[in-house]
Amino acid sequence: MLSDRSRWAAGLAVAGAVAGTAAVMYALGVLPEPWTRGYISEGGVATSPRDGIYRAGILALAGSLALLGVALRRLVPFVYAIAVAAGAFGAVSSAVSCTPGCPLPPYEPSTAPDLVHAGASVLAVGLAVVAMAVVALISLQPMLRTTARVFLAVTLPPALLLVFGLLAIGRGLFTSVLERVAVAPVVVWVAATGVLLCLPSRTPGVAGSQPLAARPKMTTRIGAGSERDG
Repeated sequence: MLSDRSRWAAGLAVAGAVAGTAAVMYALGVLPEPWTRGYISEGGVATSPRDGIYRAGILALAGSLALLGVALRRLVPFVYAIAVAAGAFGAVSSAVSCTPGCPLPPYEPSTAPDLVHAGASVLAVGLAVVAMAVVALISLQPMLRTTARVFLAVTLPPALLLVFGLLAIGRGLFTSVLERVAVAPVVVWVAATGVLLCLPSRTPGVAGSQPLAARPKMTTRIGAGSERDG
């Protein structure tokens, strides 16, 4: 059974995921390219008119990961450290922005901030997927386990294709679309898991738990009654 503190953490994780996603999408809406082109991180470059909103959105998403780890601490202890680490790398990604175009190797010359931002972003999303996998494998609550398995099955194929695209193709429509397709299920999983944790716990009712304790007493009474009749 979850404590009130865990439920509060789960609720805040949902709020952070929703607010962060809204802020990032709002920031990306003013980029000169269509929303499906370019890396998501390009919303946070200094030349973007809404870079502050983008950074705040990424920070909110990072906080939602850490808060989900807090909410799951008692149910799936291993997830706590993984999710908090993912949130920490997400905070680094928010603090260090890439240069315009977010150039990445091996096809483009990159600066130190580009590498730091990209590395922190990849680690944040990667650890979030690891946390999802841990919940899918060892969570004692069937609903949490099933939800994590569904989102893991949706996330892994585009994530693996994205790695291939970054190494084999580089910046382009293929990688930009795949990046959004791979990241979206992770954010939705955080929100969905937070909602499930906020739901009331299902505890056995009185009718389902009484017979086990009542049967021995009934047997004793029947035995005592038969002795009197004899």
